[in-house]
Amino acid sequence: MAAKKLEIGVVGLGKFGLRMASSLVSLGHTVLGIDMSDARVQMAEEVLETVYKADATNLSVLKSLHIQDLDWVVISVGQSVEQSLSITLNVQELGGPKIWVKASNEEHRKILQRLKVDQVIVPEMEAAVMAAHQLTNPGMLDLIPKYGGIAIQELRVEEWDGKTLVELNLMHSFGVMVMGIRPAAERSFIFVPPARTALRRGDTLVVAGRPESMGKLRP
Repeated sequence: MAAKKLEIGVVGLGKFGLRMASSLVSLGHTVLGIDMSDARVQMAEEVLETVYKADATNLSVLKSLHIQDLDWVVISVGQSVEQSLSITLNVQELGGPKIWVKASNEEHRKILQRLKVDQVIVPEMEAAVMAAHQLTNPGMLDLIPKYGGIAIQELRVEEWDGKTLVELNLMHSFGVMVMGIRPAAERSFIFVPPARTALRRGDTLVVAGRPESMGKLRP
């Protein structure tokens, strides 16, 4: 079943907001952009079909743009905490869309959580945590804090040559799940491989589990 196509507003079209907007468009969603800067609006017009130069801290302006009819609103207005909170409260007052907000710092994040927005991210903090894990766990592809810090990592098979997944029983021994295998000399991954799949030296595994468990694996 195809994913639902969403109508999403992005308020603040700086580097983060514009990248978010363009990524959403590439995924097939409809995006409405809002910013107060002529330069950023002009740049966004190269990516988005609908862009407005407008003051999102003004409730009546947001209402006139039918923000209340959208599925989601992403708020990414740089370093101004006061402006971000004002826009967040306006969107909440309109009702309707779920709200995703980029926070500038930890204090901003805590306030947004008290306002019960649907999603908050502090990009710099999350990037720092991710970098630390990648430094100490080479091959790590992602870290998902929402689910208790689950890591996704690539591993190259050496010592497990000739072993099957059922023999290794990584879930029982380490709490790690094999999500995919790319056989040596092949480009494509086999996702959710059968338990009887035999590994060969040079195969690449994609595994998911706790970061501390990843460090114990010797594939």
